[in-house]
Order: sequence, then structure tokens, then C-alpha cells
Amino acid sequence: MRLIPYPRSFRWTGLVLVATILHGCSDSASVVGSSDSAAASPSVQAGEKPTQVAARVNAEELTVHQLNDRLAVWSPGVDRSRMDDPALGRTLNGLVELTLLRQEAEAQGLAQKPEVLRQLQAARAEVLARALAQQIGDEEPPPAPHVVRRYYDEHPQAYAKRRVFHLQELRSTLPTKDGAKVLQRLGEFRQPQGLARALELEHSGQRSAISALQVTSEQLSDAQLQRLQKLPQGQALLVDNSQGLRVWWLQAAVDQPIEWAQAQPAIERALAGQARAERLRRELERLRSQSKVEFVGDFARWAPAAAASVGSSEASTAAGSTGSAGSTEPAQDGSTKSAAR
Repeated sequence: MRLIPYPRSFRWTGLVLVATILHGCSDSASVVGSSDSAAASPSVQAGEKPTQVAARVNAEELTVHQLNDRLAVWSPGVDRSRMDDPALGRTLNGLVELTLLRQEAEAQGLAQKPEVLRQLQAARAEVLARALAQQIGDEEPPPAPHVVRRYYDEHPQAYAKRRVFHLQELRSTLPTKDGAKVLQRLGEFRQPQGLARALELEHSGQRSAISALQVTSEQLSDAQLQRLQKLPQGQALLVDNSQGLRVWWLQAAVDQPIEWAQAQPAIERALAGQARAERLRRELERLRSQSKVEFVGDFARWAPAAAASVGSSEASTAAGSTGSAGSTEPAQDGSTKSAAR
């Protein structure tokens, strides 16, 4: 699914943090039992009250809440109803060992070493930032049903009219202009092997990589999709690529629509994630505007306004040298990436 990208200037308002936070902010449902469930608590001796302590390491108690936190990271698939699940035992013993190492490190005074202090401060900053981001995200209402439906209707190539294209691809580091003579006969080559041999004959030692490729209509730019839709089976298509020669041969095109009922949950999640990221971006902009942030010395070039100016200048230079704009093209693994045309 392709959602509308943010403008370039937004990239300087904490998008790296946004991406990290959104992947880390999932609901941490309890995996081991709650306080009112004696069956899910560690074994209790006769006459004792149910406890939330899972283990004791020297004088320190390890609670079920701590175990839950570790289970969510180390063993997310653990069965909460089974106290005999081996994953629970492994996780608890891992938590014990972690505690033993931490206690020994503190006993040796490692917590006062400058490099350790820096790491502890960085970890604390990240935890607090995640907590605030979670709070901000929780304030964002879910997308309205009509908004979700509209997105489905406005992106038919990704859903109702989705197609899968089976291709063979030839890639070469040879610049397209250097292979122009051979490419004039592109229609003669029904398979990539023929073009590879012709390129090798014309450019001694030039090797080409040939592979099978599968792309879906939503992964293609509008221009690429239109060209593939019109391409007869077995014919070749030259693909814009700044890193060398790239040619596709269409083997088959198959209709593979995604119905509304199947698409709805995924669209809701994607739109909700985008809304959360946008809300966090606005909060970061607000915090920047109300705070004094100074980039010192040589680092001043990375202040948002200066960095945007540098990026714009570099983009203008690149556009002037190539004489064309950028495009989005599918990568080998089916994802999308930016490439200069």
C-alpha cells in the first residue's frame, strides 16, 4: 500500500524517531497471570497469599510485571495459560542471569564509568520519548469508516484492480547510453539471455545479471504501470535506472484483486499509523518552536533550515546534470525505492 509521503522538510523534524517509536509502541498485554489469578502466579506454598514475585536474586525481587516485560520481547508467543511452557522458564532464567550480571556490574562500580553513564542516559531518554509518543498516539482517534472506504476506492491499482506482473529482468552496470546501439534492436530479443550476449559482444567482458521478478501494480509508478499494461507478453521494456542498464521482459500478468473486506483492516492500520506519525510530527514542531535549539560550530549546517537549503541545492545540481526528475521503482524484493531517472 502506498500512502502519501511527507514533504521533504518534514524529514528534519524527528522522522527517524517517529519510525523507531511507532514500531516500538505496541500494546504490552500481560502474558503471565494478573494479580487476581493465583493459577497463573508462581507456585504458592500452603498458607501463603498469592504473590507477584516470580523469583528472588540475593535481596532483590523479580516481579511478574518484570517477567511480562521480558516475555513480550524475548518470547512473544508464550502461552499465558501454561505455567509449564518452556519459553516461560527460559525467559525467567534469562531475567535472573541479567539481574546477576547487573548486580555484579554495580558492585564493581561500572555504573560510574563515563561511557556506561552515557549509555544509561541514552536509554533513559529513549524510554521517556517512547512513553510520550505512546501517549500522543493514544490520543489520536481511529480513522472514520468513510475515510477508510474512500482510500480503498481511490487506489484501485492497489486493491480492486490489482495485478501481479511476472517478469524476467536483466541488470547491467553498463550505462544505458553506452548500450544504445544494442538497445535499438531491443524488440528482437525475446529473452534476456540474447540481450546479455549481444552486450557482451559489443562491450568485451561486460556481464549482466538475469533474474526472475514479481511486482504488483501498487508497487509501480503510474508511468511504469501504463507501459506494462500495454506491453505484449514476451516483449521487453527498458526501465529508467541511474545505476546502469535495466530491462524487463513480461512473462505473464495476472489479475489479483484484494476485496474490500480483506483490505479494510490493513487500510485502517496504515491510516492510523500515518495519523499517529503526523500527530507526533506536529508535536515535535511545537516543541521545537517553543524551545531554544542551537547547532554549534560546524554542526550549524545541520540545523533544519540550513539542512533543507543544502538538500535543495544538491537536488538542483543533480537535476541540472541529469535533466530529468526522480521516480519510484520496485526493488528486487518487491518493495519500492527512489531512483533518479
